[in-house]
Amino acid sequence: MDKQVFDFQYPGFSAGSAGQCTLNIVMGTEGFSLLAVARNGEIRALKSWQFANPGRDFQDAESNLRHVFGSEPVFSYPFERVRCAFFNLNATLVPRRLFDADDLAAYFKILLRPAEYEYRYDELPEFDCFLVYAIEPLVARMCGQYFPEAQLSHLAVPLLKNLRGVARRDDCEVFVNIRNQAAQVFVFDRQNLVFYNAFQYSKPSDLLYFVLLAYEQFRLNTSEITLTLCGNLVEDSDTFRLLYRYIQQVRFLTLPEKFVLPESADTLPAHYWYDLFCLQPSPVAHPQFQP
Repeated sequence: MDKQVFDFQYPGFSAGSAGQCTLNIVMGTEGFSLLAVARNGEIRALKSWQFANPGRDFQDAESNLRHVFGSEPVFSYPFERVRCAFFNLNATLVPRRLFDADDLAAYFKILLRPAEYEYRYDELPEFDCFLVYAIEPLVARMCGQYFPEAQLSHLAVPLLKNLRGVARRDDCEVFVNIRNQAAQVFVFDRQNLVFYNAFQYSKPSDLLYFVLLAYEQFRLNTSEITLTLCGNLVEDSDTFRLLYRYIQQVRFLTLPEKFVLPESADTLPAHYWYDLFCLQPSPVAHPQFQP
């Protein structure tokens, strides 16, 4: 069963005021999170769930997803705009010169277990490529039922766009986003993307292996090249200490100053929410949170 790890809703936020807000959701095989933001940038709702048994595919998480949708009243509100980002491991980057929109399944022939999938793609003109991903029809139907006019993408897309803006301009940098025993690894060389992959792990040494593999593949010096982290990881953890033992420069991403988290969110570090906030563009004015 899912576990709700954070639940904030602004007093008085209701279906009547949702029409002036944007709802951002990350719908993953390992968890679920939502962010409702008013036009002026004030946070109206911020919630997160983690699934007890993270799966590779959405069919593994179907019962958890149905429970979240069925138990959360916010999903019945009429929002001005909805953005939904899917997260699973079934995604790959394809250079523009090799991309064929009429044969998306071909990119997954040796990667996916037999099942029925919907194949989608998002364009990344900044990197001259496309991100192609596969999701099960059940999750597409579920999302369409609740948010028929939602803007859809894979989570890697808003993350890639935002990480490009904060990556070093003069050197390489490795980024890792962690979502409940699933990790996305990005390698940038002077803001140019050279690597993206996602995987599941069960223990800290597994995560360390995949991170060091990225360093080794691109011959990056672990004493010089920064590892930048975001997502479900805290500094006071075995996982962080293990990464820091092997990589000399490790830092956490912070949210842009334009976003002010509710006071109750201090139980979680700001970088916990980074991928979710990547879905939300700049507010009209600097937000001033009202307790």
